[in-house]
Amino acid sequence: MMNKKTLYALVAIVAIIVVVAAAGAYALMNNGSGGKTVTVADATTLQYNADVTYQGDVTHFNWAAKNIGATNMALHFDILHGEQGNYTYILNSGDKTAWIAVNGTWTNVSSDFTNQWNTWVGTGQRWTNDLNALTTAWNGTGNCTYTDSAKGVTITIYNVAINPTLDNSLFQHTP
Repeated sequence: MMNKKTLYALVAIVAIIVVVAAAGAYALMNNGSGGKTVTVADATTLQYNADVTYQGDVTHFNWAAKNIGATNMALHFDILHGEQGNYTYILNSGDKTAWIAVNGTWTNVSSDFTNQWNTWVGTGQRWTNDLNALTTAWNGTGNCTYTDSAKGVTITIYNVAINPTLDNSLFQHTP
């Protein structure tokens, strides 16, 4: 039979284990952010899908970005449009490189980097508009749908992952 001191020590150890496990679970559920909920505005990496509808035709986009807002931001996105073609873009603002794959064939368009960057990331462009919609209109779960009336499109963003681990190879073209 255990004496009272041993029993109290055992209860104290179990209580400590429960508290440590609960704190660990809480930290994991908050992306290790110490209790602070990480939002799109705080993200350094982001990954999501988007369907862009124009006159009843839907184009699927798969987006991934790292170093968001930094001078070395890198962007990888796929445009999946079936018979009209499938495109992959890799843009790296750190080294000013740009690659485009059309139906799997890569072309280095780094000599046109500024134009490529401004086409996708500039004010009023797809990446920037999506990021603004996620920052201002998305509640953190489910889909985010908005209309870009200037371009006559409706965009539905889904499968949003804030601060996912993105492999560096995602931001490099493959010959």
